[in-house]
Amino acid sequence: MSTFQLSFKTKLGFVSVMEVDGYITDIAFKKISKQKSSPQLLKVKNQIKQFLNRKIKKFKFKTKTIGSKTQLKVWNEIKKINYAKTVSYNFISKKTKLHPRHVGRICGQNRLLLFIPCHRVIRSSGLMGGFSAKGGINLKNKILKFEKLNK
Repeated sequence: MSTFQLSFKTKLGFVSVMEVDGYITDIAFKKISKQKSSPQLLKVKNQIKQFLNRKIKKFKFKTKTIGSKTQLKVWNEIKKINYAKTVSYNFISKKTKLHPRHVGRICGQNRLLLFIPCHRVIRSSGLMGGFSAKGGINLKNKILKFEKLNK
């Protein structure tokens, strides 16, 4: 099994990406010290930079989403949310037939931040809800504002 990981600085802070056997398995907002790059990671880094520089709105790289059948169902619904749009936990819960809090818990377990855009899922009241990435709700707000300004 070949594993590579890379951290780089962005407008939103450090982003770390992990690749296992040619598939991206993790994207997180944090800095890692042990780094070993690959062509695939450099491609992902470039796409994230393009995303943050308003050049692309969707990512195109091979991922391997690790999770239960229920998690995958929720994350697949979340991937359908368009750039700069938001939906409620309740909306996702109706699509997946799960309780909204369970949807929120599954959002918090997302290991492919930005690619699976959990930051686009908010409370029905319009409040942010939670965000498991380092920076929490403040980071979620920054990402959503960034997307809305750049539609």
